[in-house]
Amino acid sequence: MNARLAIPVIWGLAGALLLKLWNAWDQLPSRVAVHFGLSLQPNGWSSKGALAVIIALAVVGQAALATWLILRVTSASGIMAPVQLVVSLVLVCAFWQVINYNAKGAQFQPLWILVPMVLLFATIAALLLQMKFHYYRR
Repeated sequence: MNARLAIPVIWGLAGALLLKLWNAWDQLPSRVAVHFGLSLQPNGWSSKGALAVIIALAVVGQAALATWLILRVTSASGIMAPVQLVVSLVLVCAFWQVINYNAKGAQFQPLWILVPMVLLFATIAALLLQMKFHYYRR
């Protein structure tokens, strides 16, 4: 994966989520569900302002960290880009679901979280195996 391509995709995902939050702002109730249990029922609540701050800090912070890691950690640059891209995808999918649940009453869809998480774990496993084989080939 081209590391330089991952950076705009990560920032694009963050921007899309912030745009989604902006567009749904008037539909959000003043008290929003921010955490869901195994039964996919909300079990943690917050104000919509606090949710906005959490979302903004999480996605912008993760995008900034991912950018720094991809550009600065050159010894792991081949590993860093796909992992950070999938981490961004998981984060955006989770928050997207929270916004949809609170703004539209849409049922929480676990596949939108589970599929990216499986992809994340598979990416990490594949990259670790690649590192292991590369190490032993020396």
